[in-house]
Amino acid sequence: MKKIYKYSAICALVCTFALNITSCADFLKVDPTGSLAEEQVFEKIDNVEPLVLGLYKSYRNCKEGRNGLMPYLGTDETQQGNFQLISSGDQAGMDKYNGQLNATSTQVSSIWNNRWPAVVSAAKAIYALGMTTEQPERAAKLLGEACFIRGMLMFELSMYWGEIPVIDIAKTDELGLGRQPLDIVWKYIIDDFTTAARNLPDSYNGEPQRATKGAALAMLGKAYMAAPESTNLRDFSKADDCFKQIIDMGRYRLLNNYSDLFRYDNPNSAESLFELQFNNVWPDCNYWQFDTGSRACDSWFSQACSFSGYDFLVPTPFAYKTVTEGGIWEDGDLRKNEALRYDFTYYTRKYSGNGTYQYVTPDLSKTQWTGTTDELDPHIKKYEDFRTDSLSNLGINNMWNSGKNFTVIRYADVLLLHAECLNELGQTSDAVNLVNNEIRTRAWGGTLPADKKWNNMSQGDFRIKIMDERMRELCFEGWRRIDLLRTNKFVELIKERNRWAKESGTIQDFNKRYPIPDTEIKTNEAFSKEDQNPGYN
Repeated sequence: MKKIYKYSAICALVCTFALNITSCADFLKVDPTGSLAEEQVFEKIDNVEPLVLGLYKSYRNCKEGRNGLMPYLGTDETQQGNFQLISSGDQAGMDKYNGQLNATSTQVSSIWNNRWPAVVSAAKAIYALGMTTEQPERAAKLLGEACFIRGMLMFELSMYWGEIPVIDIAKTDELGLGRQPLDIVWKYIIDDFTTAARNLPDSYNGEPQRATKGAALAMLGKAYMAAPESTNLRDFSKADDCFKQIIDMGRYRLLNNYSDLFRYDNPNSAESLFELQFNNVWPDCNYWQFDTGSRACDSWFSQACSFSGYDFLVPTPFAYKTVTEGGIWEDGDLRKNEALRYDFTYYTRKYSGNGTYQYVTPDLSKTQWTGTTDELDPHIKKYEDFRTDSLSNLGINNMWNSGKNFTVIRYADVLLLHAECLNELGQTSDAVNLVNNEIRTRAWGGTLPADKKWNNMSQGDFRIKIMDERMRELCFEGWRRIDLLRTNKFVELIKERNRWAKESGTIQDFNKRYPIPDTEIKTNEAFSKEDQNPGYN
C-alpha cells in the first residue's frame, strides 16, 4: 500500500488535479512539498474554494473527446461505424463483446483512467472542507458541490465496473484502496447526492456550470433507481420523492420546441438541470462532431462541413429506422429529424474564375461514395455545431472545434423517471397520462394525435414502452447504457439491436461489466488477479 501523506502544502493538492497515471492508488500519493499542515492551510475557506471550482473542469475533461463518448459504444442505441470497426483493432470488442474486450483494452482503460483523478480531486476537496471552520453556510455549499461531483463519477464507475474503490481520505486506513462491496459503494453514492441536495442552492447567479439542488435531487433519484437490488438500497418511493421535489420547485419546464434544446445559441435553458459548458474555441471544445459526423462528407467537403467526421459513434439501425422498418421512430415524431441527420446535401462554395464564388450543390449519393457500408447511413445530429461550418462565419471552420454545451440532466429525463417510478409504485394510469401530456405531446408539436396516445396498459407493458420512449427523447445523451443495466435489459436488447453485437453473437451476461484494466491490477497493490470481474480471466 502506498503511503498517504496527510500534511502537504495546498499547491501539492492542486497539482494532483493534472495527474495522468495508471493506478487509482497512485492518485492518492502526494509528496510533501511545504511545511504548513493541511489544517492550517484549510482554515481559510478562500483556500478551499479553488479546489472545489476546479472539479467542474475535471469532470468536464472526463467527457470531452473520444474518451467521453467511449461508454456510448456497444448499446442498442449507438455503435461504431464500419470503417472504425475494421480499422481500430481491439476497439471492435466494444461492440462485438468478444475476446477483444479484455483487461488489456486501451479503450476500457481510458474510461477508467480519465475518471479516477477527478474522483480523488473531489475526495480531497471533501477532506479539506472537513477542516474548514470559517463561514459554515458557504462551506456547506462547497461541500455539496464536491459531493455532487464525486457522486456523479462513482455512479458511473460502479455502473460500469460494479465494486470499485471508495476514495474517502478521512477513512483511508479503514477502507484502503481496493474494491469495496456494492452496498458500501452505493451508500456512499446516495450519501453524496443526499448531502448535495441538502446543501446546494436552487441556482447560482451568473455561474450556470455549478451544480444546484435540482441536479442533486435528480441524481439522488437516479441512484435510488439504479442501486443494485442486492444492496437493498433500490427504492422507487424515495426516488419518486426526489423527482416530485424537482417538479414542485417550479424552476424547470419543457421547452416548447424540441429543436431548441440543441441550438448552440441557446445554452442553459429552462429545461437544463446540469450542463457542461463548452465552446468552439480551444481548449474548451468537446470535439464530438469529429467523432460522430460522416466520413463520406469529410471526403467530399473536408472538415469545414459541420456534419463531416469519422464515424466513431453512429446510431444503430434500430435507433434510426421507423417502426415499419423495424426501428424506434413513429410517424410524425418531430424528435426524429432533430436527433438524426438523414440528408447529407451540402452547399459549398466553388471558385468561378472571375474573382467571385458561386454556390453549388454536389450530388452526394451512395452510388458515388466508394467507402465501406454505413458512412451515408443516418448519423447523430445533436452534436452538430454550425459555428464550425465554412458557411457560418461564426468561428473556426473545422468540425474538430465543435463545442456546444452538453446538458447532462434535463427536465424531460426527470419527467420520464417520475413516470417510471409511478408505474413501479402501481400508478400506471398516472404514468401513462404524464408521458402523453408532457413528453409525447411536445414530440408531436403540441398536439398529440389520437392514434399516438398511449392507452391503458399493464405495468409490464409500460416498462417496455418507457424504455423505447427514453431512447426517442434522450438518444445519444449518454444515459442508454445505464438504462439498460439498471433495467436488466442489457444483453437482450444489445444482442437484438446492435449490428455488430448481433453479427458476432458473443455477448454474455458478464459483459454487463467492463473488465478491470490490467494496468490497475498490476500497479495497485490493493488489487489482485482475483479482483478481476468474472468472465475476463
